[in-house]
This record gives sequence, C-alpha cells and structure tokens, in this order.
Amino acid sequence: MKMRVMYYSKKAKLVTYATAIGEAYGCLVNDIPPAYPADKERLVVLALTLGNSDPADEVRRFCKELYPNRAQNVVLLIDGEPGSRGEKIVKDVLKEAGTNVIDKSYYVKCGIFGKKISLEERQKVVDWARDVVSSVEGT
Repeated sequence: MKMRVMYYSKKAKLVTYATAIGEAYGCLVNDIPPAYPADKERLVVLALTLGNSDPADEVRRFCKELYPNRAQNVVLLIDGEPGSRGEKIVKDVLKEAGTNVIDKSYYVKCGIFGKKISLEERQKVVDWARDVVSSVEGT
C-alpha cells in the first residue's frame, strides 16, 4: 500500500515517532512542507504538535492541498491532548479538502528535551499504525 508519514514539530521526539512508523512500513518520512507533494497516497500519517491554539500556517496550507487525488486517507499522530482546538481545525481543513480523515488519532506527550523513545513506545505506535493500515486495506 502506498503510504507516507509527514511531520511538523520542533520536538525531536515526535520526529522519532514518525520515523519509527516510516521504518516499520518502508515508506517516505518528510517534514511539512515536503520537497515533493503527496501523490496518490492511500494513507498519509500526519505527526503534529497541536494544542489549544491555531495550527501553524504551513500546516493549514499543506492540509488544504491534501485533495483525495493526493491522499485518500489521513490519520493524525498528535503531540497534545485529545480534542484540542488545533486538532479540530486540522481535521476540519482536511475534510474541506475532501480527504477521508480516519478517526483513530494517536496521542503522545513529547517533552521539549530528548528525542529517544522507549522500545515499548515504539511498539505501541507501530501497533497503532498497523491497526490503521489494516482498516484502510479492508476498505
């Protein structure tokens, strides 16, 4: 399945989570905005630091351009609390673009310092991604 992982965060730990998924699936991992736009991806995993403020302009602009011909399905890996204002805005922008937003977001807490994740954290995020991929492949 054609898949891509993209991230927008100043926190190295979130990048490590994104990389773990990319390594598990052998897919491209890029920052936002990417050098090359998404193209006919079956699934895009967006790893974002989101809080109760508006998401960065780069993130909003990128999400506005994730039309179904670029990304059929999008799921969020979020550094932040469930139900935040930032999460709601990103999901709304993606839905307006016409892409399918999978309602299985994964939440992590990344501190400011450090980029390592434990083996258990790596396994949990890869298991979550496996569940999402299975649900996409089943459709």
